[in-house]
Amino acid sequence: MSDGATAALIAKARLGELVAEYAQLIDWLDWDRLSDVFWPESLFDFGMFKGDFGEYRKFVAELEEGYSRRLHMFAMPVVTLTGKQARIDAGCVIVCRTDDPAPGIDDTFWGRYLFTAECREGEWRLSGLTYVLNLFDRVERQVDDRGGPMTFGDGLSPAHPLFAGR
Repeated sequence: MSDGATAALIAKARLGELVAEYAQLIDWLDWDRLSDVFWPESLFDFGMFKGDFGEYRKFVAELEEGYSRRLHMFAMPVVTLTGKQARIDAGCVIVCRTDDPAPGIDDTFWGRYLFTAECREGEWRLSGLTYVLNLFDRVERQVDDRGGPMTFGDGLSPAHPLFAGR
């Protein structure tokens, strides 16, 4: 295998890791790690929100902290490399729970995350994010499911006892 092919495989693996890290830090509200995933000049477009990294950090924290449960499930990302830049297309299903009104509402979003990324001095980070919504569904819970024998994903944060973090 040529050095170029090896470098491309390593870059694609790292970019896939960045997408997985993004999902994990959003689900666990690990805001300190956002700057490890995105370059400071990154731009964001969610339709209802467009802005830079500083504005996004505030937007996403307010949005996600309003949910008692969050789960971002990404499909295998398709990575297209062009030198030191990349485009990443990852389908995603997101399920979020709000507790009010009790026993809660589950919102499910089906869409795509279109990321851009740049490699600077040998380090890849995401440089942009555009979210494309395909479908949205809202279901009001009829019963509170937290009384069962399962460990539920309520209250995920870096303070949670199951947080693995980095």
